Amino acid sequence: MSVSSARPARVASIASALFAVSILLFSAVLNVPWKASDHKVLVWWQSDSNLIATIASLFFGICAAVLFSVVANYFRELASKADGRVTQWSAFAHSMAGAFCATMLVLAAMRGVIGRMVKIDGAPLPGIDVLRFSTGLNYALYNTGAMAALALAILAMSVVVIRTQILAKWVGVIGIVCAVVILAACAALLGSLTVPVALVWAICMAVALWRLPTTD
Repeated sequence: MSVSSARPARVASIASALFAVSILLFSAVLNVPWKASDHKVLVWWQSDSNLIATIASLFFGICAAVLFSVVANYFRELASKADGRVTQWSAFAHSMAGAFCATMLVLAAMRGVIGRMVKIDGAPLPGIDVLRFSTGLNYALYNTGAMAALALAILAMSVVVIRTQILAKWVGVIGIVCAVVILAACAALLGSLTVPVALVWAICMAVALWRLPTTD
């Protein structure tokens, strides 16, 4: 690989590391109570800092989707130069990456919509039923659809890595382990709790991409 051709790998490596930061902050900045009493839920939503946090989570979610798309697109290009036997796995990885990114954009909008309505548009805070439904839908989609799509994308990428060794084999092994853990959590409706596992994979992927050869 020439120095010029290594630049996209560097970009993808940085994107993978930033994706880890973005998805962590997407989850960490916001912890909406929805099993609490109606009074506690309303008090939480009436806090200006919490409303601002929902808008921050929106932007972190968008960043996570865009950054993962960069990683997935570069990986697809890398895999296209490898053995044709992994074409289906590569296509599946790309489609699941697209599903994850699309779901993250939806989740980001759902997280930020109420904060934007109240803080920017000056709309009144919705009633308790709307607040609970919005939060429940967000958690349900995050715990299942989003994280399951991410896990399947990681799994397919890892199979491609192990079969072709376009990246270090160890990142493929780690990816399969991470994907299985995330999928198991999704089956238990607890997928969002495995964000740290996805973070580990993203950092490992960043290291593997960064260490690609830079000379012919």
